[in-house]
Amino acid sequence: MFIAERSLISFAMGVFALFPVYLLSVGRDEIFFGSISAAGMAVAILVVLISPTLTRQFSVRRLAPIGGLLCAAACATILLNELSGVRATFPYFLSYMLQSGGWALHFTMGSICISALSSDAERPSSFMAYSAFSTLGLTCGPLLSSLLTRYAGLGTLDMFILAMLAATAGSALSSWAAQRAANIREADIPNNASIARDLFDLLFSKSALFFVLVLLSASIYTSLINFQALFANNSGLPYEIFFGFWAIGVVGSRFAIGPRVTRSAADRTLPLLLGGMVVSLLGFHYSPGHPVIYAMASLATGITYGLSYPLMQAEAVRVTAPQSRTLVQIIFSLSYFLGLYFFPIAAGLVSVQLGYDTLTLLIAGLALLQTAIALLGYRTIRRKPTPT
Repeated sequence: MFIAERSLISFAMGVFALFPVYLLSVGRDEIFFGSISAAGMAVAILVVLISPTLTRQFSVRRLAPIGGLLCAAACATILLNELSGVRATFPYFLSYMLQSGGWALHFTMGSICISALSSDAERPSSFMAYSAFSTLGLTCGPLLSSLLTRYAGLGTLDMFILAMLAATAGSALSSWAAQRAANIREADIPNNASIARDLFDLLFSKSALFFVLVLLSASIYTSLINFQALFANNSGLPYEIFFGFWAIGVVGSRFAIGPRVTRSAADRTLPLLLGGMVVSLLGFHYSPGHPVIYAMASLATGITYGLSYPLMQAEAVRVTAPQSRTLVQIIFSLSYFLGLYFFPIAAGLVSVQLGYDTLTLLIAGLALLQTAIALLGYRTIRRKPTPT
């Protein structure tokens, strides 16, 4: 049931990937979207920062369905602003802040639930499957939007209606699943825990390596997803190619190769995957006017990102003492959202001032930095004892 609710809420998030296109259609630009993204980032970070306190006060079980409801409210805000005929600026900010806060809460609570319900041996595979359906929902959003608007005569606002319904249904499934999963109570933070001290200690622990890696991964991911439609239009390419081959790469690799990857040595596999991502991202730089290169770059990036991200998440939990694993998931989410919502500001400026050729080189450089950090970071981890 947790996989089903993640798929539905991810679909709603996938529709929001077309938000920059919608903003352009009403006279806004990429820099305006970057500003909205910054506001969303602030809310997402705030939600993640207070989630330890929320978890201690209300429990994971009660918080699990709230994220989907906030995402549904974000869609409703866009619809009301459009129906008013005014198209005021503030509702755009409010909608993205609701969406960002809802996704941040759902993203964090969902990972905590999956981690709590999995053993150490099962956790990498569980994260692989959970992330696979998350990506499937995210990619189905823009793909289905394209098909329905092209062949069924629906508009962008109609897709936000579908997104609102999907997020609401996902929230209901999340509530149903959380009420019936007894092990989730083990993920609650005890009332006598020193949250500030434990968070500070984790920032200097072995798991800190994976916080940095996921921040860079999120920066790459947000550039690919949020600016893909604009990049494709600018390059004379249909963006459906990216989302289709990206989905095949991410979802297919997690099911076909994922089990083998989870059984291999992560300190060798993860740097190898990140190095492969450097090559695949460079393919976007040479893809304008070449649909085949565009498709192959999308597929290869989907494979390398699809396998590396859940491996980072599982490794962050593995090297952490059991009593601190809920807090590790929270910091992991915080790092993810820092990249997800902060980097579009830089990406928007680069795309407008320097062009998309420079942006594609920039994200390839981030992947190269990831590879170097992973190689050096695992050397440090080998010299430190694993907590018990």
